[in-house]
Amino acid sequence: MSENRILELLARKMAGEATITELSELENLLKQYPDGLYYEELIRQLWMNKSAKDDTDAAYLLHTLKHPEIMQSDPTKHAGWSRQKMLVSALLMLAIIVVSVIYIYQSNSTASGTTEIFADKGIHKKVVLPDGTRVWLNCNSKINFSNQLNTDAVRRVQLVGEAYFDVTKNKHRPFVITTKKFSVQVLGTAFNIKAYPDDAVSEAALIRGSIELTTSGSQQQKILLKPNEKLTLADNSPESSAHVHGSKTMRLAIQSIKPIEIRSKQYIEETSWMDNKLVFKNESFAQLKPRLERWYNVTINVQNATVNKYHFTGIFQSETIDQALKAMQLIKPFKYELKYDEITIN
Repeated sequence: MSENRILELLARKMAGEATITELSELENLLKQYPDGLYYEELIRQLWMNKSAKDDTDAAYLLHTLKHPEIMQSDPTKHAGWSRQKMLVSALLMLAIIVVSVIYIYQSNSTASGTTEIFADKGIHKKVVLPDGTRVWLNCNSKINFSNQLNTDAVRRVQLVGEAYFDVTKNKHRPFVITTKKFSVQVLGTAFNIKAYPDDAVSEAALIRGSIELTTSGSQQQKILLKPNEKLTLADNSPESSAHVHGSKTMRLAIQSIKPIEIRSKQYIEETSWMDNKLVFKNESFAQLKPRLERWYNVTINVQNATVNKYHFTGIFQSETIDQALKAMQLIKPFKYELKYDEITIN
């Protein structure tokens, strides 16, 4: 009953026929049934990115649903179209989109009952999980989660890379994010995790709520973060007494726990990537290099080791990689050669 009602209200909303009362009812239903949020987001994305290769009737219907004034501009031409037919057509189209959503969702699922979502280099991606949790993936990042996430006693998500989580609150079912270097447990909160496997430094920045972070390895540490705090972990020396598959494990050292700074232009450095801003403050080029590679989907070869020691501060938003490097040349002297997606720095 609730699922059918949600679909009906979504159809009315899509057709521009929903009343204020119905929109309020839809909002309340989506709060009660988080699955609806998941499908609403995917439906919205498909709706906004509907293929131009659709047949003429479907394309025209989509256009008139988005612009109902067309139906009113020439009543003789569209006399056969009634408001009721518009709603029925919207429901039919919604059903088609839901089938497409289910197909896309299942195509990312594995035989083991998990789903993987991946954002390639140079790409940001927003995902709504089955429990209603919203996730923003930064470049070259991925998450894995159980297809039963909405019913599992513990909601577990594996992260490789960087992501911002806005977790749907459920005090009876904790939400746990696992990375290679640490895990984070929450009940309902918003925070950013940066944990690329090849980076020497990992971060967890809490925006609101509370999280408990547990480091990996033989010497586990538990850290509680307060709102607007950022924890930075750095790889320390290998543990001589611990080996995994013949390799030495790395001990994580707490580098710092400090307040998150909100700049004068009202942006937060740790989450600025969500606004398509690449922000860096007094970073060496060695630290900045992997970030540039992920952001611009390029490969950078540094042949002049001195350049790795140069430090830079700045913000890139709409600049190309060529424009970014030229701006950096104004700060420190170096030469580079750009060929397609490969950059050589001398």
